[in-house]
Amino acid sequence: MSSYLRALRLINFRNYADAAVLFAPGLNVVVGNNAQGKTNLLEAVAFTVTGSTPRTPNDSEVVRWGQDFARTEMRVNLNGHGERKIAVGYAPGQKKRLTVDDVPATSVAAYGAGGAGVRVVTFFPDDIRVVKGAPADRREFLDGLLSSLRPAYARAVTEYARAVQQRNQLLRRIRDGFSSERTLSTWDRKVVQLGKEILEGRTAAIAPLASLFGEAVGALYGPEKAGLQYYHSAPLDGYPEALREAYNVDIERGSTSVGPHRDDFAVLLGGVSVTTYGSQGQQRLTTLALKFAARDYLRTKTGHDPILLFDDVMSELDERRRGDLAEYFLESTQAVISTTNLEYFEGAILERARIVRISGGSIT
Repeated sequence: MSSYLRALRLINFRNYADAAVLFAPGLNVVVGNNAQGKTNLLEAVAFTVTGSTPRTPNDSEVVRWGQDFARTEMRVNLNGHGERKIAVGYAPGQKKRLTVDDVPATSVAAYGAGGAGVRVVTFFPDDIRVVKGAPADRREFLDGLLSSLRPAYARAVTEYARAVQQRNQLLRRIRDGFSSERTLSTWDRKVVQLGKEILEGRTAAIAPLASLFGEAVGALYGPEKAGLQYYHSAPLDGYPEALREAYNVDIERGSTSVGPHRDDFAVLLGGVSVTTYGSQGQQRLTTLALKFAARDYLRTKTGHDPILLFDDVMSELDERRRGDLAEYFLESTQAVISTTNLEYFEGAILERARIVRISGGSIT
């Protein structure tokens, strides 16, 4: 068995003043009416495991209204070999405090890449934007997955974004006559160095991820051919040349037109882009399939299951697909699934699950 979450405590996190919950390996079903704190509970697990929230780029939003800090604490069962105690403390305007067995983490990147002893794969209803939304949403999904495996990749993504921003500022200065084109070479080298690291990571991941995505679509949707196709703004082996060739256009626009920040990948069903031509139902199912592909990819790379955190995933599915999805959850080391209605789960499934009830920020 892989490692799993055993206990969680939330202090001033969203609508929770001070609450604790015990989880079991296997399926955990979090049930309650809308706006009671189910989504917040799943978010808290992700926040504690990764050091950041998947729901907002603004960490201050997790702090309970009227309070000046939030803290989450977690106990992780390490595959039957003892426990790990992890905690995340955050106060707006201050550096986030991440500890593992009371020892401060070396960095957020290292902590988020398995420092807690477990990893997570999340699904929130808004995640349909990975398939339905802009290329930036798909890049964020892919980079987040790879960052959870390698701190160096996470750092490259962050530093590359800064380097492109600095290069863009310089391009605008050149366009406006305040700087010389010769000054571009320093930022070109930095952008290419970091961009190649990102492109190498994505290139190595996309084929196995596409294969796993096809298998997940087959299980959830049916015998429809499915895949992923990556689109480069510049190929890996020709990246420096493509950057140089785009100088004039980049200076005119004041922005960098080639590189991994301009790439995309297509989500295909029957050879057709689900982003452009898929129905809402197809987009939702392929988003779920991408999440399960991510789970299987992490399982392949680490030898351990990530924790699945799926919010309100059953409500828009038909009965057959609910059953298929429940089987996916049951075969995972641990899944925490929220719902407003236990009738979405068969009785035999619920007999094998731990039920967590939430009402107004109170947990039973």
